[in-house]
Amino acid sequence: MASLFKRNKRWYITWLDDGQRKMKSTKTGDKKLATAALRKFEDEQTRIALGLEPIEEIKPIMLSEFILVYEEDRRRIGKSEETVGIDIFALNGLMQFLGNCKLDTINQKTAVKYRNYLMERVKPATTSIRLRSIRTAFGWACEKPGVRYLRSNPLRQKGMIPADNQQKAPLCLTPGEKVRFLASIVEDPKHEQVFRFALLTGMRRAEIISLQWSDVDLDNKVINVQQTKTHRIRKIPINIELWQLLSALDRSRPKLFEYSPDWLSALFRRYAKKAKLRPELHLHSLRHTVATDLVNQGVPIHQVKDFMGHLKITTTQIYLHSVGDDLRRVAERLTCHG
Repeated sequence: MASLFKRNKRWYITWLDDGQRKMKSTKTGDKKLATAALRKFEDEQTRIALGLEPIEEIKPIMLSEFILVYEEDRRRIGKSEETVGIDIFALNGLMQFLGNCKLDTINQKTAVKYRNYLMERVKPATTSIRLRSIRTAFGWACEKPGVRYLRSNPLRQKGMIPADNQQKAPLCLTPGEKVRFLASIVEDPKHEQVFRFALLTGMRRAEIISLQWSDVDLDNKVINVQQTKTHRIRKIPINIELWQLLSALDRSRPKLFEYSPDWLSALFRRYAKKAKLRPELHLHSLRHTVATDLVNQGVPIHQVKDFMGHLKITTTQIYLHSVGDDLRRVAERLTCHG
């Protein structure tokens, strides 16, 4: 039996699935609309229980039109110009191969043909990047709030995207680089606050710039991250240092940090250059630093996964890398004497 509850001015549907409590947002603060969403959800669950396909409204759309709609949405949620460019380039490549077809005519067979086409012409790593971009776009088309464009994602099948065997360890700041970076921020106290916030929460750039004060519960010391990459609400506990930082911020505006995504990335590069950090480091390296620090401090990998908001444990496992002094300390533990 599903039911509704309200949190942070939004209504959510909650239900039991194999003994586990689950929830999903109705994307609205209007109780009438939320109740209608609940009824629709219950109807779909009943059909699934009876072995029937759920009824879904699928809006026909041409591939070219979908690319424009998707690009607009990526910019709206604050994706960087570089990320948007990669995604749209991948989708345009698919359209060059298929022509301007209806989006819902693209199936798994079509996806395999395009994957094979790419494998013959570009490197496996490039193929992987392009197919991942397309898979994410099609996933959005399946889960888009309101009217959807696809019933299922044709790129979700296992083995569709070639593995990148040349995966590198994530770029993160060393303890010394972290100290130099923060020490270089002297122009504006607000600049230091946003980067310290990133290092204390591990939040993604889009999550930081979309975070509102209504998502921060200082009394219970928890941050409710609503706008996540995985579309799932994530709770981040507030420790003493983070609580002190939050208490010092200006609360006269809805958002904690009034920055655009590209400006925040440019701000990181400015201070990174001033601190003489490695040029390959980028804003997302702060998130990598948080995960790596937690792993190095002995936090269990499944707890790191939950804190960082990863869907799969394999994503978190890339932080299980040891280099230099860390590896040397491991070797020092070996002995033949008992």
